[in-house]
Amino acid sequence: MPKPYDRDAEPRDEYLPVNDLMSTIRAIATYLVNSAEFKHQVCDDKENGIMRRLERSRNRRNGADFVRAVGEFNALLDAEREAGRTGPCFDENLIPSELAIHVIEQIYNRVVAPTVGSLRQYKAFSNNVYGEILPTLVNEFIDRTNITHTSTFVDLGCGIGNVVLQVAAQTGCNASGIEIMKVPARFAKRQAREFEHRMRLYKLRHGSVQVWRGDFCESPSVQALLPKVDVLLVNNYAFDSTLNQNLLQLFLDLKEGTKIISLKPFVTPDHKISARNIYSPESILKIRRYPYWSQCVSWTDSGGEYFIQTVDRSRVKEFLTSRGMA
Repeated sequence: MPKPYDRDAEPRDEYLPVNDLMSTIRAIATYLVNSAEFKHQVCDDKENGIMRRLERSRNRRNGADFVRAVGEFNALLDAEREAGRTGPCFDENLIPSELAIHVIEQIYNRVVAPTVGSLRQYKAFSNNVYGEILPTLVNEFIDRTNITHTSTFVDLGCGIGNVVLQVAAQTGCNASGIEIMKVPARFAKRQAREFEHRMRLYKLRHGSVQVWRGDFCESPSVQALLPKVDVLLVNNYAFDSTLNQNLLQLFLDLKEGTKIISLKPFVTPDHKISARNIYSPESILKIRRYPYWSQCVSWTDSGGEYFIQTVDRSRVKEFLTSRGMA
């Protein structure tokens, strides 16, 4: 298995072409060529394999040896292509997370990283503070909410669109995102275009991707999508109470069983239905709390928690029935 992306070893904002090339070679050998011998020659031979030689030449800063190893890899790959052994080595509707993350990191490094400083131009302590949910936590979101190729996923406040792209790549679902801030929204659109191109290059299937700029509380596109959504992500870590209340009103349009992932809860775990709150949005939500650890979000190295709220109107119906109001 390829090593997972290590933010400490390779800072996110710094593009290192040699490491990118090596990661690409490892990904191709692991996931995109149906040949055990090819994988052995590239990855598994720890003495003289292509990856081992690339590592040695990189560490010794020996450019000539590095170029020779890349040339030999290209020759091996050409032979596999001529033999008809290239293509995904997995269920094409379920791309391995390591491969999806590798592709998205490449996109980020080409589209966002060169001018990443512009993302930091936001107003502190506002609803528009920028921050990313990192791939490890996105993987957990996918597993916890059981997103599949038949799902519809929406990210409200999608930033530069990384979560939308990762979900579309790994699950094949229809994934959409909306972002109100001009600079992140522009990056999200550019990343979506590069995503389409790069996934074609790797001959990988993916779900449809749509990102746009706008206010999710006012957007007609969001209003049209809400009744179809299976999983909704809201990174409301920095949202004020007014915006969270406005979001709760949107949730009334969600269908039964829709899961809402958030970084702050929309309803307390001990929420009890009463005659006073029976028609409030909180009363249709069941909530579960989960921890996350370091290297899961961009705004802190510490852990934290997230919440999954599920739309469940059964308790409201039971309450109304018990009061003869149904």
